[in-house]
Amino acid sequence: MRYSFLLLLALVTWSSCTSKLEKRLTAEMIESPQNQAEKDKNQILKYALSNKLDVRSTESGLYYFIEKQGTEGRKVSKEDIILAHYEGSLLDGKVFDSSYKRNQPFEFRLGRVIKGWNEGIPLLDKGAKGVFLIPSEMAYGKRGAGKDIPPNSILRFDIELIDYYSPEEARGKRKAKEKKQIVDYVKAKGWTNVQPTASGIHYIIEKAGEGDARPDSRSKVKAHYSGSLLDGTVFDSSYKRNEPLSFKLGGVIKGWQEAIPLLGKGGKGKFVIPSEIAYGERGAGGVIPPYSVLVFEIELLDF
Repeated sequence: MRYSFLLLLALVTWSSCTSKLEKRLTAEMIESPQNQAEKDKNQILKYALSNKLDVRSTESGLYYFIEKQGTEGRKVSKEDIILAHYEGSLLDGKVFDSSYKRNQPFEFRLGRVIKGWNEGIPLLDKGAKGVFLIPSEMAYGKRGAGKDIPPNSILRFDIELIDYYSPEEARGKRKAKEKKQIVDYVKAKGWTNVQPTASGIHYIIEKAGEGDARPDSRSKVKAHYSGSLLDGTVFDSSYKRNEPLSFKLGGVIKGWQEAIPLLGKGGKGKFVIPSEIAYGERGAGGVIPPYSVLVFEIELLDF
C-alpha cells in the first residue's frame, strides 16, 4: 500500500512539473511570427516541449539546459584555450558533427566559433554538460554550412566543457603532449640516430650533402619533399607532381627554415616538426588540422 502511494505521489509530481514546463514554454511562443528569429523561437520552444527540456533563454534568443553542473571557479574568458567535447545535430535528430565519434576533444577560443557557442560556452563551468538550441542567426544563417546544414537551420549542440586554460598554460601542455607524440612516432618507426633541436624538431639525416655550405633565410632553395600527418596521411608531395619546389627559405614555415639548413646540397633527411613551428592553431587548407605535428621528407637539390 505504501509503495502504491509513493508511486502515485511521484506521478503527480512529475505531471505537475510537466504541466508547469508546458505552461511556461507555451506562454513564450509568438502567436504570429513575422521574421526568421521569431519563427526560430517558436520552433525551439516546440522542440523543447516535445523533448521535455526545461530550457532557459538568453536575451539574444539562445536556449539552453544545464544537464550536469561543473566545478565552480573563474569563468572562461576570450583569451582562454578551451577544450570541449560536443555533438551537433539538426532538430530532426540528424547528427552533422561529433568530437565524440572522432574521440578527439575540440580545442578553440571564443571569437573563432559561431555566435551561439560564443554565448553558450561561458554559461558552463569546468566539467559541466549542457544542451544548447541555437537559432539560425546565431549559427550559420541563410547560407547554411556544406551539405549537412541547410539554410536557416536551428542547431542543437550537446556540449561538455572539459577544461580551459590561459595561452601560457595551453602552450606548455601542448608542447609536452607533442613531444611525447613525436618520441612515440620515432620509436614506432624504428628510426636510429635521431637528433632533436632546441625547438623540438626530431630528425635523421639519410644522405649527407656536399661540403659545409648551408642555405640561410635569404637563399633561393630548390627541394623535393613529401609531407604527412602522424597518422600517415600525405597532404602534399612534390615527388607525386614530379616537380621540385623552388622558394625563398625565409618565406616558408619556421620548421622548414630550421630544418633545411641542417642539410647540405644534395642532402636528404626526415623531420618531425611540432605544430608551433608548422601551421599552429589555424592548420592549413582543410588538409592539415589545427595543432598538427608534421612529418617531412626533404631532399635539398640546390640553393
